[in-house]
Amino acid sequence: MSRDYFIIDAGGERQLSELELPLRIGGRKHAGIIIPGVANEQLLATIALDNGHAYIQPADSSVSIFHNDERLLDSAWLKSGDQVQLANSLLSWDIRGDRVLIKLEPHKLDIEDLRPPKQAQTAAPTDTLPVATKNPAPKGSQRIRRSMLAFVAVLVLVAAYLLLVTSVVFKLEPPATELELNGFPPVISFGGSYLAFPGNYELELSSAGYASLTTSVDIAYGPPMNLSYALVELPGLVRVNTNPSVQVQLFVDELEVTAIASGQYELTRGAHSLRVESERYLSQQLEIEIDGFGAEQEFTLALEPAWAVVAIASAPAGADVLVDGVVQGITPLSVEILQGQREIRLQMPGFKPVTIFRAVEPGQNFSLDEIQLEPVDAQLTLTSNPSGARVRIGEKYLGATPLTVAIAANTEHKLHLSKVGYLSNDQTLVLSPDEERTIATQLILEYGTVFLKTQPAGASVRINGKQSKQVNGRLSLQTIKQTIKVSKPGFVSKTITLTPRAGVSQNINITLVSEQQKQAQKKQEVVTKGLLSTASGQSLELVKVQGNLKMGASRRDAGRRANESQRLVRLQRPFYLAHKEVTNADFRLFKPSHNSGSADSAQLNGEQHPVVNVSWDDAARYANWLSRQQNLPLAYREEKGRMLAVSPITTGYRLPTEAEWAWVARRAGFASEQRYPWQGGYPPTTKSGNYADAEIADTLADVVPNYSDGYRGTAPVGSFPAVPKGFFDLGGNAAEWMHDNYAIYPGEATRLVTDPLGPVSGQHHVIRGASWRHGSITELRLSYRDYSSKSRPDLGFIIARYAE
Repeated sequence: MSRDYFIIDAGGERQLSELELPLRIGGRKHAGIIIPGVANEQLLATIALDNGHAYIQPADSSVSIFHNDERLLDSAWLKSGDQVQLANSLLSWDIRGDRVLIKLEPHKLDIEDLRPPKQAQTAAPTDTLPVATKNPAPKGSQRIRRSMLAFVAVLVLVAAYLLLVTSVVFKLEPPATELELNGFPPVISFGGSYLAFPGNYELELSSAGYASLTTSVDIAYGPPMNLSYALVELPGLVRVNTNPSVQVQLFVDELEVTAIASGQYELTRGAHSLRVESERYLSQQLEIEIDGFGAEQEFTLALEPAWAVVAIASAPAGADVLVDGVVQGITPLSVEILQGQREIRLQMPGFKPVTIFRAVEPGQNFSLDEIQLEPVDAQLTLTSNPSGARVRIGEKYLGATPLTVAIAANTEHKLHLSKVGYLSNDQTLVLSPDEERTIATQLILEYGTVFLKTQPAGASVRINGKQSKQVNGRLSLQTIKQTIKVSKPGFVSKTITLTPRAGVSQNINITLVSEQQKQAQKKQEVVTKGLLSTASGQSLELVKVQGNLKMGASRRDAGRRANESQRLVRLQRPFYLAHKEVTNADFRLFKPSHNSGSADSAQLNGEQHPVVNVSWDDAARYANWLSRQQNLPLAYREEKGRMLAVSPITTGYRLPTEAEWAWVARRAGFASEQRYPWQGGYPPTTKSGNYADAEIADTLADVVPNYSDGYRGTAPVGSFPAVPKGFFDLGGNAAEWMHDNYAIYPGEATRLVTDPLGPVSGQHHVIRGASWRHGSITELRLSYRDYSSKSRPDLGFIIARYAE
């Protein structure tokens, strides 16, 4: 509760707030309440507040001060209606709600009642009528009578008082609690109880070491009342000092506490665990005992640094040093770095930033050896006419023109541009940091010599579709793939593809056969010929199937997937299957700009590595491109950007059917279907293929236990034993696109299907074979089936074609 104080004295009326107390009373020098007639220097008393209650404290023992007519020797609480006599002035204290009226007026001692009564005067004698004179009663008997009457009156008043008041007994904790019961009429303390008229009183309780209590008490008329009150202990006041003095967070029994205005902490009496946290210092723990009851205690903790001093230097010097993104200074530098895993970054204009992750231990100072800053890369833009030239800097293939690459500055680079049919272009470059340079190269045609001889006479020759005037003799042709077609009515046309080479002449003899001779040769070729080569040099082997094949896996097969339903198939048409997967070098003859890229920190773009990140449609386009080189009918047609299988199937190059792949991988050269691409169980005990292994265990979850093939990503094709004989990587390296649209075949374990090609249409295509990212027993089984509609960094392909 906050009250306003109104002072009324000879100087008028003025108002004070509680914030302007204490109020001094005395001579003019003290200027609070001025008592007339008192020396200027003299201080008589002080009025102050304690927990909202006013009290008066005498200041000069030589001056008599009376509080409610009792001499004031020590401080006394001020209650409404109190009067204080100071010299010749009377101070009245009147509380009216939230206002306190303090009135000062002159005080005159009324001594009339202290004087003896005057004697009655005798009436003067009269001359008229005589009057009989009566003897007056004795004075002593009159006093006795008056005393008796007064005593009876007092007894009556006491009896009435006792009948009207209520006895109140207070039980207090602690017992030594001081008690004041304020109200009107005043309360009388009698024999350990209080006598009070019915009404509402204000109860004030206080005791050293406890929180004071002020409450309202309703006293009713009737039997004695017993009231109990317990005061709450005051907490101890604790001041925590640190050496050095820094701002801290304080935790008591693992709960954060905040300081009061004095900078102290209020803690309950008893044992506590105290912990101090600071941003740059180690946590400190202390077990303490708090006295409580408002007692003040002080503790001092010595803090230990939570940092280490790190010396950092760079070449060149002057680099900005940032720790967790905050600038600390420039090199050379010694800096205090807080404990923990920290990111230390050095950066400088014109140089590549260097980032170091380092665990910092408190007090474990260390130095970072002179850090060599590398100049920022330069940017090189390459164009060529014609475009599509392959770009290599040193031994690293970068792509095809037009191309923009970042290269190391202040370093000599050997630039090599090449394109089939054009002379190579070599340059040596040194670029400055942040330099941007554009090099445009005009490629020069490269020619080779071909000596052509054709039979029979009268045949016509077309080179790349254009009629050649020269049928026999020396030809100068560009060193790119050249298609030469020789034809004559009644004879089977013959088309060959060759690549002339600069400085080397080639002799080409082409003899046409009649239609009848061709038919006879074709039948004989299928019987006797077991191998053939594509125009780009890939070898394929003839596969003739005898017997039936049970595709899929038994339900009891460990690792079996639901899409591995068993199927019974028969392959009647002989087919060719490539010995190896199509490489990046093979595929770039068709699409020079292709880049197999990288994945999981593994480079996949090596020339002899299997081509990956290639779509099914591009694999089909590549097969058609091979067919065109040898004038074979195309196996696929393009419709609205998608490749579709030609029906009926042709003898052109294509992707193997799922059944063809399964026969070669699981049955060729074996009496029954094989489970793995190696002999024995899982895991393999020898290097049998490129699978997910110890080389990539930091990235992939499923790897072959205790197995290392030496490659993190793809490996050059043919790096591992051929299983079956002649065929490589059917169970590893890159998984392979199949010709078939994806489907599942429940209930076909006993229904024989001949030369299946898969569904006519579908969203996905079948994928067979494990890859360098596969390592589980499920994926390494030869019956494992997958599907996709998108390219993957572990997915390539192999080529096939029908023999007839």
